[in-house]
Amino acid sequence: MDRVIGWSTVAVVVTVTVLFLTLIQVSSCADAAQGEGTSFCTTEPMLGVAGSWIAGFAGAGVLAFSIWQIVRATRSPQQDED
Repeated sequence: MDRVIGWSTVAVVVTVTVLFLTLIQVSSCADAAQGEGTSFCTTEPMLGVAGSWIAGFAGAGVLAFSIWQIVRATRSPQQDED
């Protein structure tokens, strides 16, 4: 049962971290000099678009591996007896 708790903790921590990194938006604005064009603002994910995709895929991989380990641990009743 200790392995289930450990892998469940890993799954939750990775999920929360990846969601935080991919969903938090960062805004930046550039003000133009008076009479010299227009000011503009941009909003993008904290890690950038490519970084968000990488973090998302890596997090999904770790989450899938954690779930696989949880399933394996619950199916083997001998784990705590050895």
